Amino acid sequence: MLDGTVTDEKLFALLYEPDDVSEDGWMTNDAVLEQSNPLALEIPAMMDDLKDKRAKAIEMPSKRENFVTKHCNIIYQGIGTESYIDVKDVQACAVDKLDWNGADAYIGVDLAETTDNCAVSITAYIDDTIYCDVIAFIPEASVEVKSKTEGVNYQEFIKQMKCIACGDRVVDYGVIEEFVEGINEKYNVKIIEIGFDRRNAMSSAQRWERNGYTTVEVRQHSDTLHAPTKLLKEKILNRQFKYEHNKLFEINFQNAKCSEDTNKNKYVNKKRSAGKVDMVIATIIAVYILQQHEILSDDITWGVQEA
Repeated sequence: MLDGTVTDEKLFALLYEPDDVSEDGWMTNDAVLEQSNPLALEIPAMMDDLKDKRAKAIEMPSKRENFVTKHCNIIYQGIGTESYIDVKDVQACAVDKLDWNGADAYIGVDLAETTDNCAVSITAYIDDTIYCDVIAFIPEASVEVKSKTEGVNYQEFIKQMKCIACGDRVVDYGVIEEFVEGINEKYNVKIIEIGFDRRNAMSSAQRWERNGYTTVEVRQHSDTLHAPTKLLKEKILNRQFKYEHNKLFEINFQNAKCSEDTNKNKYVNKKRSAGKVDMVIATIIAVYILQQHEILSDDITWGVQEA
């Protein structure tokens, strides 16, 4: 809400944020505790309790994230984690309408657990710009619960056709498979390849292969995903990325956090992210195969960084 991604005029919040939000400042700077817990200035026992909890958080990393987030009001995602990209840069790439005009399309599919969100991303490379449209899929019986627990108005996004509710308490993969097979006609494109994660999409990939589509497994590892993650960010920053207005897509970008492996390769970390990022992951998978066909084939190097 602070970033303007979601609007709720009914919400009033009084937020206390410390001046020192550095990585280690909370360990020694008492002002962090005072500024984020003003009531503790009036009740000494509360301050003593906070200092005891701080000491435990310093000694026990497993308690650190909870303490820093809950008691210091500092967003803490762990060492080596950072926001993927400012949502304002993403929003600057939104357009009213995209003209796919018979383009070659590269599809990314993120089929998570059947009770969780899934996503399909359609991309094309037109005039050095990545065109993108993303659809989320959620269990129909979980729409109301997910809307409350995640703070996302899925009912509205379903009306806007940015999200499809299918199945009962689990996502109906058959609906996703049919959606992918209808992309050629719906978008007036030619599907070149469909990228998928082996963990949950093997049966769907086999169906697409039987029906004449070419599929490719995209390994969910930093050495594979670093290059498309980097390319997507650069295209967004250079305004060479276009998508039709999609608040749910923007919320996914807002949630996305990046981690680095030992070779400094960055990737969107699902576990460290602040919420659902399936639409971003699906897009990165699509950008991976787009990159192989449209960019690396022209001898432009976007390879994995080496130590």
